Amino acid sequence: MMLAAALFASAVQAQWSPQFEAGFLHDSNLSRAQRPEDRVADAALVARAGLVRTYAVGDADLSVGADARSTAYSSSHGASLLALGVNGGWRRKLGLGLSAPWVAADASIAFENAREDVRDGTRGLASVLAGKRFGRALEASAGFSYDKRVQREDHAVVPGYGGKPFSVQGRSLFARADYALGDRLGLVAAAAERHGDVVSSTRRNFAIFVASNAIAEDPALGADFIAYRLSGGRTRSLTGGLSWELARRATIDATLTKDDTQVSGGLDYAAVVFAVTFAYRQ
Repeated sequence: MMLAAALFASAVQAQWSPQFEAGFLHDSNLSRAQRPEDRVADAALVARAGLVRTYAVGDADLSVGADARSTAYSSSHGASLLALGVNGGWRRKLGLGLSAPWVAADASIAFENAREDVRDGTRGLASVLAGKRFGRALEASAGFSYDKRVQREDHAVVPGYGGKPFSVQGRSLFARADYALGDRLGLVAAAAERHGDVVSSTRRNFAIFVASNAIAEDPALGADFIAYRLSGGRTRSLTGGLSWELARRATIDATLTKDDTQVSGGLDYAAVVFAVTFAYRQ
C-alpha cells in the first residue's frame, strides 16, 4: 500500500519528457563476414524518437518509456528496419552529493520490422550497472547485460538445420568513462566483452556451413548471401569518441567502435563502426 501511494503521488507530478536522436553511421563489415570478398560495407541514416516518464519512489527513480526507431541503409536496403519498443528503468544514488555512487537496472523490448522478412524479430535487453563521479570531470560506470533476439518466422532452407539464424542471445560485461575536457566538450571511452550467438552472412562457404546451427537466405545483403548463426562467439568492443554540448539538453556525439569477434573453427571477423549523432533529451 505504501508503494502504491508513493507511485500515485509521484505520478501526479511526473510528466512525459521527449527524446530525439538522428545521425549517420558507417559500418565496415555489415555482413560480419570472414572473407574479404563477402564483407559488405554500408552507411545508414538512423533516427529515434521517444517519450520517458520518471517517478520518484522513496530514494530511487523509476522510469517508463516508449520509442520508435528507424535505420535506413544506403545500399543494403533489405536490412533497413523500423522498430517500436517499450523500456523501463530503476536508479538510486547511494548517498548525497555529486560524488555519491549510484546503481541502476534497465530493461527494454522492441519489435523490429525489416524490409526482408527473414530479419524481422523481437529484441530484448536487460542490464544492471553501477557508477560513480570522481570530481566534476570524470564519471565511470560498469555493468552486466543479457540480450536476446527472436526471429519472427522460420526460413529453413537446409534439412536438419533451423531456419532462424537471427534468433540469438548473449551476455556482456561493459564499462564506460566520460571525462569533461571543458564546459561543453567531453571525451567518451567504453569497452565491452560479449559471449554468445553471432550471425555472419556470407556467400556459400563450407567451413561456416558445418560450424553453424541455423541457416537461412539473406537477400538483404545480396541475392547469393546466406545468414549463418554461430554459437560460442566472443566479441570484444572498444569505443572512443567526443561529445559536444550544443545546449543544456542537446549534444552532438562522434564515436568510433572496433569490434573483434572470435568463433571456434577460425571463423573470426572484425568491424569498425563510425557514428555521428545529434541527441536531444528533455
